[in-house]
Amino acid sequence: DVAMISFTGDTATGAKILGQCAPGLKRCQLELGGKAPFVVFEDADLKAAVQGAVVGAFMNAGQDCTAATRLYVQKSVYREFLDAFLRETAKIRVGNPVDRKTDMGPLVSREQLERVQGFTRRAEEAGAQIAAGGRRPGRLPSRKGFFLEPTVIAGARQYSEIVQNEVFGPVACVLDFSDEKDALAKANGVRYGLAASVWTLNTPRAFRMSAEIQAGTVWINDHLPIVSEMPHGGYKSSGFGKDMSSYSLEEYTQIKHVMADVTGAARKPWHSVVFGD
Repeated sequence: DVAMISFTGDTATGAKILGQCAPGLKRCQLELGGKAPFVVFEDADLKAAVQGAVVGAFMNAGQDCTAATRLYVQKSVYREFLDAFLRETAKIRVGNPVDRKTDMGPLVSREQLERVQGFTRRAEEAGAQIAAGGRRPGRLPSRKGFFLEPTVIAGARQYSEIVQNEVFGPVACVLDFSDEKDALAKANGVRYGLAASVWTLNTPRAFRMSAEIQAGTVWINDHLPIVSEMPHGGYKSSGFGKDMSSYSLEEYTQIKHVMADVTGAARKPWHSVVFGD
């Protein structure tokens, strides 16, 4: 009796659901994981980019499939950006999310906390630097809740686990790039394609990048806001189909072609394909 499955969640779970839909040819709409690139060119407004990176990476403790997780910064401004990003990250107040003074709350479960810490531990073992965070707060805001400091990782390799896989926690990797071609290759160099952002004051470059980045949503000089009038959905392993906007209605609609002859003629002009002239 089920005609369609709509699922939002992990890519591995989505793949299992898709497999279960296949024998019965059930329609499926999947909004799955992400590993959003946040690309900062040397001509960007760095103050705005740093602010956007902090919010984009750590809102909801990074538990957002469109979170800014891979921060690619052009080499000429990499150090300046990283230093400023670390300063702003250090200001984040971890605590009870219902407290108005809190900036970032806990992770959803102990299992997720241990999973995220496993990613950061293995990244450090692989040679990356934990430039900030990576630990539980020294003075826990509450005995309840699975809190983790906002974490910044520098020096990770493009094809390392921490860069390639979705962490779904307050972890941002900062990497460098040389030019536009390099930035595009790195931005597209993961299996996900849900969201991305480009930070530059060069309008032609902004639109070139937004056209070439393989993601369902690309922001220019911003990251995260989504409006109900625009579609939301991914490419590649981030799933397919759209939610939000009028496009989403098509996912839940079956189009039927109904045609009626009103001439009353027994032999119709197109019958010549069988009967001849």
